[in-house]
Amino acid sequence: MSVLSEIYAINSVVGFYGDKAIVKQDDGTLFYAEVPQNLIMIGETINPRDLISLSHLPVEQQKEIKKQYADCEVV
Repeated sequence: MSVLSEIYAINSVVGFYGDKAIVKQDDGTLFYAEVPQNLIMIGETINPRDLISLSHLPVEQQKEIKKQYADCEVV
């Protein structure tokens, strides 16, 4: 496995919430990225520099995302 694939392997798109791609790392941490749904598919990886902490979202949105995606597996 190359270094590049190791970097990206842990940042998998697991779904979408509005106009945000929801990304889950192997350790279960959830992030989001401002990527239009038509440009990325579930299971694809995202550059770590494009990830944004859920803490930047309103608390209710954080709760909804965590509820919906906490138990999903990283593809």
